[in-house]
Amino acid sequence: MSSPGVFSQAAAIEQRKSKPRKWLTANKILLALLLLASVKCLLWSVAMPAWRAPDERKHFAYIEYLSREHSIPVYGEAFFYPEDAESVSRTNFHGVLGYDSTTVDPNVQEVNVAAVHPPVYYLSMLPAYWAASNHSVESQLYAVRIFGAIFFLGLIAVSYRFAQRIFPGAPYLQIGIPLLMILHPQLGFISAGVMNDAPLTFLFTYFLYQLVVFAQGDFSMKRGAFIGVLIGLGMLTKSSFMVAYPIGFVVFAVLFIRNREHRLQLAKAVGVALAVSAPIFSWFYIRNYIQQGVWQPGLYKEERYHATSLWNLWIATNFRGDLITSFLGNFSWLSVPLPDSVLYWFRRIAELSVVGLVASLVIGSRKRGWNLIKPWMALLFTGVFCLFVLSAAYFELTLGGSQGRYLFPAIFPFWSLVLIGLVGWMPPTWRPRATAVIVSVAAAFSVWALFYEFVGRVM
Repeated sequence: MSSPGVFSQAAAIEQRKSKPRKWLTANKILLALLLLASVKCLLWSVAMPAWRAPDERKHFAYIEYLSREHSIPVYGEAFFYPEDAESVSRTNFHGVLGYDSTTVDPNVQEVNVAAVHPPVYYLSMLPAYWAASNHSVESQLYAVRIFGAIFFLGLIAVSYRFAQRIFPGAPYLQIGIPLLMILHPQLGFISAGVMNDAPLTFLFTYFLYQLVVFAQGDFSMKRGAFIGVLIGLGMLTKSSFMVAYPIGFVVFAVLFIRNREHRLQLAKAVGVALAVSAPIFSWFYIRNYIQQGVWQPGLYKEERYHATSLWNLWIATNFRGDLITSFLGNFSWLSVPLPDSVLYWFRRIAELSVVGLVASLVIGSRKRGWNLIKPWMALLFTGVFCLFVLSAAYFELTLGGSQGRYLFPAIFPFWSLVLIGLVGWMPPTWRPRATAVIVSVAAAFSVWALFYEFVGRVM
């Protein structure tokens, strides 16, 4: 007869075996989304010719500098290496502009303007660069691209969990929002290249997720510390993460006014967030100030619209149209054919979603079970997206060259509001089917864009 210890040991072994199965069962939707996202990102990373992503040569040279010089570059003192110039010529980089060949003199020193950026993304890519160090420059570039897809996968994973939290009774939104992000042509293209926009988007989305958790009642200092870490890492990824501070302070102010009994706890959590975030990133900007007399070096002014004010830029120039096309899928090497009809319908859909969002909030307040998003969260998401639009416009006025990818940190709020605006005013039983139709249209557009790119420009 077997002893009780044998039975307990067998039960423990069976329990350990069942845990992975339970986890896989519970996360099968997330895994399917990640599989789709990884296939798309891998496809773009491998198929896109070398150096075709925006400023890819500059960002890659930053990684090279870290590896070779064992220090963080200083703006104006970091240059391109000869091997990169040879690769640019070998791969006919200027072919995208219609040239038959590309000739870049490897002996001419050219300043790498990407040195203005903080180092977190570039440091994180060093393992991939080292893994391919014995191979050609192109192989190193592709290795960094493929490894960098981890940030796009992280974005999709956080977005799925985010949607689960704020839309617990709407599985179609939990799946639909990440799918729309995966199918977004420009977001996929940017995430497949060597640049710091993908980690910025991931970290800001994660910050927003944690901020919503905080606003829903978790005022612990542990939560505040985690938010502080995300802000610190975000500021060490790209200075545009500074937008997190006004957003966070507005949320804190509202919570402080509405939660009198938790004011001390709120103050402690916010204090911890500030105390944790500042030391993580401040050294980099202090270093800039000591060495160059500015917190963040600025590039030359690029005039494109010759706008005299924000109002003039927005109303009297083509800035809005360019922002929309570059946000969707027309920028740098990626040139998805966007006829006027596509822009027309995208604008009409955006306008319809705004009307639908307002209607869904009104109907949701009157009919029980119809509400999809709380008004305060809709206001938060709207404010986040508008703030990034304003920051893109400000960048255009001060430096120039603003692009739709500057809106990507607000990509989750954008697609959440659009999808809710399109289906939220419908009866609850109609919403899953309507979401399926919308995602199908987005999938057709995405496949068409990829087909055009790969068949027309790669194969």
